[in-house]
Amino acid sequence: MDGDPVFIDDPAADPRLVTGPGRDQGPSMLLPLAGDGTPLGALSLARPPGAAPYTVPERALATQFAQQAALAVVVGRARHDREQLAVLEDRDRIARDLHDLVIQRLFAVGMTLESARRADPPDAVRDRIDTATRELDATIQEIRTAIFALQQQPDEAPTSLRTRVLRETGAAAGTLGFTPSVSFTGPVDALTGESVARDLVAALREALSNAARHARASRVEVTVEAAAGDQDHGAGAVRLTVTDDGVGIPPGQTRSSGLRNLARRAEALGGSAEAGPGPGGTGTRVTWHVPR
Repeated sequence: MDGDPVFIDDPAADPRLVTGPGRDQGPSMLLPLAGDGTPLGALSLARPPGAAPYTVPERALATQFAQQAALAVVVGRARHDREQLAVLEDRDRIARDLHDLVIQRLFAVGMTLESARRADPPDAVRDRIDTATRELDATIQEIRTAIFALQQQPDEAPTSLRTRVLRETGAAAGTLGFTPSVSFTGPVDALTGESVARDLVAALREALSNAARHARASRVEVTVEAAAGDQDHGAGAVRLTVTDDGVGIPPGQTRSSGLRNLARRAEALGGSAEAGPGPGGTGTRVTWHVPR
């Protein structure tokens, strides 16, 4: 505890050893590992019971070895910190270049296409311009999502639920052709545990994938609510709702494999998932709610 080495010639008779495996060993040494005054650990050496005690030169040699081992740990940590800093600086540079150069050029191309569309081209050309403009918008959104990911610390605590939901909806813009709208109700980050958050994001990904593949929607709304009151789970629940204005679920169709996956994830956490018509009887609304 004081940072000094401890030498024990007879563990069975030493009053400092009350219990533990040390009493079953012979002569032993406990040497501190410290770097710049910071404790890093300890090096324990022991001989068989009945062996000769460590000599003074052996004690000095072991103490020097412990000091060198501590220095190696400090140097290794410093090298890792430098490498991590270099990676973070490179990621930050890439994020700045994407934001300041690539996105601005894409914006310029989009404005050029909009100008061409206002020139009243033939319908076929107008459709192609509209398609290219939508692709540019989706690309810009994907780049923004990539920039956000680059700016995250790789070794930081698990990203907040809000951030992960925004990442998923931003990534889905590429397949949907537009960016879903997102809203949060309640302190979703504070009230949602990591296991629930992980499954909620997976459920969101599945719901957005279904909307992109089957719904033919032009709008998708995502809502995440914490402490949402319902008769099944009371106030302590987290609810995910994904609503689209697409073609809806065909009459008589049973749940798809994607919806079954949503239900299984919710049921594993003591919750449930349902899919039905959206507001006004059009589109699809998927609701996924579990106890938090």
